[in-house]
Amino acid sequence: MNKLMHEQLNLKNGSPVKIKWCDYDFFKYPIHYHIEYEIIYIVKSTGKRFVGNNIEHYSDGDLVLLGSNVPHMYKSDPFYYQNIGKRHVQAVILHFSNDFFHHAMEHYPEFYRIKTLLNQSQYGISFPDSKASQMIKSSLIKALDLKNLELTLECIRILSMMSETEVKIFLNEDYIDQAPDNQHEDPRIIKILSLLHQHYVENLSLQYLAEKAGMNKAAFCRFFKEKTSKSCFGYINEMRINFACKLLLEGGLSITQICYETGYNNISNFNRQFKKITEFTPSEYLREFKKVK
Repeated sequence: MNKLMHEQLNLKNGSPVKIKWCDYDFFKYPIHYHIEYEIIYIVKSTGKRFVGNNIEHYSDGDLVLLGSNVPHMYKSDPFYYQNIGKRHVQAVILHFSNDFFHHAMEHYPEFYRIKTLLNQSQYGISFPDSKASQMIKSSLIKALDLKNLELTLECIRILSMMSETEVKIFLNEDYIDQAPDNQHEDPRIIKILSLLHQHYVENLSLQYLAEKAGMNKAAFCRFFKEKTSKSCFGYINEMRINFACKLLLEGGLSITQICYETGYNNISNFNRQFKKITEFTPSEYLREFKKVK
């Protein structure tokens, strides 16, 4: 199995925004990630979409925003490979730099909604068919004819429309990236999340974590749930399973090895947690992935 590919888009040496029209026999890229954000609008194609731990069918009109470094892949349905030339994949793909207008987002209230949207994009965001999504798709088609400043401004307008629509679906609601969430202001939760992100594969006791937060166990559990909307060990399990998915896709270790590598002491608990979070067992997840190789 191919390792997870790190794609280099090289936006640093030119415009912070690039857009392209895709017309292929089928999608050819393996699962990959890149530091740039990506908007992909499927004009005409059907197949399976992999975003983080999420696997779903996609079809004409699919519209998704992907955050920086989110693993993803689009794989065309089998008949695209069997009847080469008879069907074509058509899509619009827009990339923009991860530090695009960073100062404005941090300091100007007009960009607050876009900042929130980009923070949420770590989960992968799908925009179901609606009046708002139709306007976004029209803007993406329009942007194909734009360059330089006009393209940059249209990108901001598209992100603004995305940030304002209420019709959106998080593809990985349980996905947690390997970095502390910077939306928290309480120094106690920042301290605990930093500790968890560094040591989540280790055997961390509730007593130890509560002491680090300066609380008793009951108070710590309430505090953590209030700040993250998750239980502490639910949060840890999500990080472990996300790491397990990446190791499975890289293909270098067996399922049993991954079980222990991600902090679990027995395979049955690992399988149970994996299925609870991804809706697949590790073996099912691998089989599903291999179907689209």
